[in-house]
Amino acid sequence: MGGGRGTNVNYQPPQIQKDDTFANYLKYQQERESAAEQRAAAERAEAKREADARKAAGAAGYAGLKAGAESELRSGLLSYQDAASRLRDYAAKYDLTPPEADVSALSDIYQKEVRPGQLQTGIGATYEELLGRQATEEEKSTALSRFNQGYYRDINDLKESVQKGSEYQKKFNQSYLDNYYDTMFGKQTTDEKGERTGKRTFTFAQNLLPKYGGDLASRTKITTPDFGSSFTGTPAEIEEQQQNLRDTRQYLYSAGLTNLQGEIDKETQTLKNEGTKQLAKISAQGDIYKQLVGAFSFS
Repeated sequence: MGGGRGTNVNYQPPQIQKDDTFANYLKYQQERESAAEQRAAAERAEAKREADARKAAGAAGYAGLKAGAESELRSGLLSYQDAASRLRDYAAKYDLTPPEADVSALSDIYQKEVRPGQLQTGIGATYEELLGRQATEEEKSTALSRFNQGYYRDINDLKESVQKGSEYQKKFNQSYLDNYYDTMFGKQTTDEKGERTGKRTFTFAQNLLPKYGGDLASRTKITTPDFGSSFTGTPAEIEEQQQNLRDTRQYLYSAGLTNLQGEIDKETQTLKNEGTKQLAKISAQGDIYKQLVGAFSFS
């Protein structure tokens, strides 16, 4: 046999396809995160631009706001507390630096320019309203000193102090009893110095007092006083006089009723006496008739 060539067998290993799924996924995630970061960065940049623009607009308007607050504070249209709050609230709204230096300037304006005038006006008004007169220079000076020392916090403190003073107490009665007596008996009388005397004049209609038509004095040996039409005295004296009026009125009414009862009793007794006489007369006449009838005999 002749030798032949052997058959060459070429072995081709199977082709294994490379799996890059995970790598693609990582790439996708990275691209997605990058895009998200870019969007976030863009949003942050936009937000910052808006905030900067808003802050810039706020800063541009702050000067006008501050000038307006100072003007209104000086004119009395705005209190110091409200003016300070206006600046602070505006700064907080626009993220500005807290305006404490400007608030301090407002305090200086109030203390040096506004408050002295307000106190002068308030002091004058207090004395005019409560005492009916203008405050003296000494009273103004004393009140201002007490305000500056913190003894008076506001005008109401000054008003309370004036109301506790002797002048106010003399001019206006504030006690319950004084007001009650003023209502019941009238205002107090004053002397030649204008000081209150503690006495009042009580008036009444004398014609309302009953009059006794008979000679009451001779019958009872009591004379009723002439009360007149008014009486001046202390509340206790006036009340005593009122009681005298009530007692006299009761006495006169009682006397009248007693007199009326006496007249009734007198008339009643007269009628009784007349009736007794008539009965006696009738009885006597009856006896006469009996005797006449007895004188005749019918047997």
